[in-house]
Amino acid sequence: MDIFLSDFDSYSESSSSDDQEDDEFMYSGQATSILSNLQETIGKIDDFLLFERRYVHGDIVYSGKDRDSQMGKVTNVEIVVDLENINEKKVKDISSKKLAKIRSISTGEFVISGPWVGKAENITDSVTVLFDDGTKGEFAVTGLETEKLVPISPDIIDDSQYPYYPGQRVKAVNMTPSKSTHWFCGSKNRNQDEGTVCSVDSGLVHVTWLGCALLGSESVPEPPSLQNSKDLIPVSCFAHSNWQIGDWCMLPKPEHRSFTDRFPVRKQSNNRSDFQEIFVIAKMKCKVDVLWQDGSESCGLYSNTLGPINALDAHDFWPHQFVLEKGTSDDQQDRKWGVVKAVDPNEKTVKVKWESEIEETVSAYELIEHPGYSYNQGDLVLRLNKGQIVEAGEKCSGDLYLDHIGMVVSLKNGSVEVKWASGFTSKVAPHELLRVEKSEGPSATPLLNNDSIQEDQEKSGISPDPRDKSFLGSDDGDDCLKTLYESTTFNVPRAAIELLSDVAKSLFGFPFYASLSASPDHVPENESMSGFDKEDDPVIVETSSEANFNEVKESKDEIKQFDMVNDCSSHHFVDSPGKSSISSQVKRSWLKKVQQEWSILENNLPETIYVRVFEERMDLIQAAIVGAPETPYHDCLFFFDIFLPPEYPHEPPMVHYESGGLRVNPNLYESGRVCLSLLKTWTGTGTETWNPDGSTILQVLLSLQALVLNKNPYFNEAGYDQQIGSLEGEKNSGSYNENAFLMSCKSMLYILRKPPKHFEALVEEHFSKRCVHILMACKAYMEGVPVGYAIGSPYVEPEGHTGNSTGFKIMLSKLVPKLVEAFAAKGFDCGEFSKTG
Repeated sequence: MDIFLSDFDSYSESSSSDDQEDDEFMYSGQATSILSNLQETIGKIDDFLLFERRYVHGDIVYSGKDRDSQMGKVTNVEIVVDLENINEKKVKDISSKKLAKIRSISTGEFVISGPWVGKAENITDSVTVLFDDGTKGEFAVTGLETEKLVPISPDIIDDSQYPYYPGQRVKAVNMTPSKSTHWFCGSKNRNQDEGTVCSVDSGLVHVTWLGCALLGSESVPEPPSLQNSKDLIPVSCFAHSNWQIGDWCMLPKPEHRSFTDRFPVRKQSNNRSDFQEIFVIAKMKCKVDVLWQDGSESCGLYSNTLGPINALDAHDFWPHQFVLEKGTSDDQQDRKWGVVKAVDPNEKTVKVKWESEIEETVSAYELIEHPGYSYNQGDLVLRLNKGQIVEAGEKCSGDLYLDHIGMVVSLKNGSVEVKWASGFTSKVAPHELLRVEKSEGPSATPLLNNDSIQEDQEKSGISPDPRDKSFLGSDDGDDCLKTLYESTTFNVPRAAIELLSDVAKSLFGFPFYASLSASPDHVPENESMSGFDKEDDPVIVETSSEANFNEVKESKDEIKQFDMVNDCSSHHFVDSPGKSSISSQVKRSWLKKVQQEWSILENNLPETIYVRVFEERMDLIQAAIVGAPETPYHDCLFFFDIFLPPEYPHEPPMVHYESGGLRVNPNLYESGRVCLSLLKTWTGTGTETWNPDGSTILQVLLSLQALVLNKNPYFNEAGYDQQIGSLEGEKNSGSYNENAFLMSCKSMLYILRKPPKHFEALVEEHFSKRCVHILMACKAYMEGVPVGYAIGSPYVEPEGHTGNSTGFKIMLSKLVPKLVEAFAAKGFDCGEFSKTG
């Protein structure tokens, strides 16, 4: 195939007057067709975007025909491209697997040197130029070189990653010989400084080293960060799927004529070099294979028939994924782990094959991704077997370790398929691998999936409960459950449904499979739920209306809303650096401001917020907030420690959330961090930020109750407010609320067992008044009333609403008996529910 039929010196603007057909091919002719008339512009843009839609391995997608159904994960990508060179030569329908990069190593690519693996960060080009007088030189092009190659060919395509490319006309400036310039033939004539780039490759590479394959033996010293590309071995497995429109590439052809045959030069050299032509990707078509959540697979789907999923629910799982049950033990080995077989995303149920080979269908809310086996396609891994250890003093050859460093190709039936740097592919058990670096592919941020945070639990002093036992039994069941049994994507074991029915009937007097459209007679008085996320203690909460909160108000004489107490030893900020400066030399202005704050709190606290201050430490405050009605945080108690720094009020207070190891909200972290613009821990403007002249502690507490612990906390996450009103956003928000209520139930059990210091009486009084309403909310939720609905008001099931998920009800059926038992142990009257305690 002949290319570049004319000399580059003759290239001129005349190419712009080529026939219309050639013009329209450039970049698929989209510019001409889109701008042809305004009426068709929108449609043309849509067609263009759909055609160019591209996916990579691991992307989450939905079927364009059925967005409401399950999601899928891209497992394989096949790309066909149309190419065009700078002389407008076109090549069509080329597989991206046949394309070659201009450089042998690209920025961001993993590389190997001996047993060490790292990532290429910065690359110096090694540019070979054939000058017009027949001489040939190699240039290491960096900003430190005295020689500079200035492009003189028109920049048809601008690609900052490749400032130089084969076939490019360049002019050498400041031709002072240096160590980085090598003349392959002839001697350079200083008057002849124009030539053509023959080849471009990687020269010096700056590498950030990530890990060593010599685990368990004497370590090999880390190589220098600056490496010659010839001494490095690149590691990749999905390079063919990373091409994009506008990328430069090469298409190797054995029949290519040499460069000097095409471009006559004044002085011929005995050394001839094959010239590789350069192309730009002008058009691409993408087909993908998709693994759906129910375990089925679709192959060869056109990318424009799929849509991207940008935000995932924290409890979405995928076939072949390694999962761990949410246990109550800090010892991870005490918890069962298994492999996902299938998922029903709407019902939030997961079929798992445990390590014991037993298959079981469980709630998605009682699973987390296995933290030690969280492998994804494209992850860099090391093999952990003894074969990689060499004898002391043995020379570390790169080839010796090529079958111990690789990348994950796929997960299959409990094994990890890895493509090793040696080129071989094999299946490995998950415990035989070490993930060096997590893939940077798109993924969702789980907001409530925090059950693996052991460090925060230890800091919080959590005493683990005995681990929940599996509730699933035999497959025998009642035929009356057939409708529910067959309504899910895959069959839920009859034993699970039967258990739910028995529990619901014994607790609430109605079967689990009863109509989900609850009548007013079965609707509890209140609605609201508190959202916590913890592996330890199950607790349930019920939404509350304003009428129910009057009962809390009745206890005002017994439980003071504002009170001064002694002993601040349990306060999070008791050892704060600001303590000495405040206690030794209290400024009058600071003291006056604190007294004003006390006065505001004492006289203006709403019935659902309680505050404790310390006479011996006026810089410390404790607060308890009752979750508001008609939110997923209703009837739960939230505790905060507050510190007033010496610079207060010119600086906002510091606030710590007593999380108990739970992530209850996007703004409240397991570590206790509170993300709020009023506290300068998040961005904000105007009244959202701290104002020394007007902001108060009461404003902070009200903001936490109303703005953070709100009705739809899912949208508190940064950027998620753009999903409000969308199908994807509302679906994820509903799932978030379900899990938030379950975590609230767990939190209440923890609070009952270990009430915070100075709030013991409040905990007793609050739950003694609210326990019946909490259980009534559970009853309504089991019937299908949405979490956070105003319990007590008539509920009419909206069209298309199918009630709460089966996974949510499975978990709730486990938590209710524990909650009843905890209330009964405290001597609380649970009314009709007491008989089940």
